[in-house]
Amino acid sequence: MSANIKLLVTDLDGTLIGNADEFPLYSVFKDRLDELRETDKTYWVACTGRTYRSFSNFFYPMKSLGILPDFIIVRHAYILVHTKVGYIPRLFWNLHIFHLIWRQKMYAREVLDHWRGMIVGASTGVKVVAQGRDELRLRFESDDSANTVAKMLEEKLGHYKHLKVFNFLREIDVHPVPFTKGLSVFELAKYLDIDSKNILAIGNGHNDISMLSADVAGLTGCPANSEPEVMRLVHERGGHIADRRILRGVLDIIDSYKNGTVNSELPAWWVAPPKTLNMRRIKHSHKKSSTQELRARSVFIMLGVGYAVLVVFAHFGIIPFADIIMKPFSLLGKVLDLLLSVMYISAQ
Repeated sequence: MSANIKLLVTDLDGTLIGNADEFPLYSVFKDRLDELRETDKTYWVACTGRTYRSFSNFFYPMKSLGILPDFIIVRHAYILVHTKVGYIPRLFWNLHIFHLIWRQKMYAREVLDHWRGMIVGASTGVKVVAQGRDELRLRFESDDSANTVAKMLEEKLGHYKHLKVFNFLREIDVHPVPFTKGLSVFELAKYLDIDSKNILAIGNGHNDISMLSADVAGLTGCPANSEPEVMRLVHERGGHIADRRILRGVLDIIDSYKNGTVNSELPAWWVAPPKTLNMRRIKHSHKKSSTQELRARSVFIMLGVGYAVLVVFAHFGIIPFADIIMKPFSLLGKVLDLLLSVMYISAQ
């Protein structure tokens, strides 16, 4: 049965673009994309950890052939939309996503402190191996105790997908995992009013796992060069595991969903990675993601400071286009006046 793909989500490095010998496939991908846009009214979003400038340089060969995503998610989180003048960031979307990321990180710190006090206080046989702002590692006297506590913590995670519990022998390690791609795709789909069952997400690395989750994408796929953890997730989700690498694999995944030939079997060479290795890899990916988010936060702050300086100059008429610069500031003042009036009336 042919799937109705309303939103196609692809990772960039190692998924869409890889080896130079795939240049001849770009025109084939363009044809598939045009068909999806015509038959299913599909939007395409490319997700990357790169900055927009880095994305533009890396993506240039595809762009030169007229292959352009409708949306880009850069730095794993922030959304740009394609317009006649190029890609433009959606300020309010990105401020909302920034707020959600900040709120989830604050929750992680609070909940890890709470869990440490609850578990250590309830038993004398628990040792805190490591504790930081975003990590809690505990060692128990037996494997059974560790397994019991790990199951309890997994139940408490609820819908906070950015935290994950790793259990290996007598140790439990709880820390955030990369979640911002999935968060941004979820918010974009909500804006476009697209149900998860009509979203096809394709990725190959650890930072793609969040956008391959069930609450984000109903359809999943991965190329043959994917990480073992990604293949396992796609297998469990009933998605398509391609037997070809990078763009050939992406084309295979799209065709499998349109032709009803989805294959979820793990390849014969697949080997489950050790859990301790999983923890090190995922934490490394998380550190890279955190650094990029910190840079994005600095950009927002600098933009805010820059606009404040412009407002001061515009207020005294020192620079041209003062009226245009002052309009958003005046509108903000009116909104604040309205809110204060409502609060004053409510207090009476």
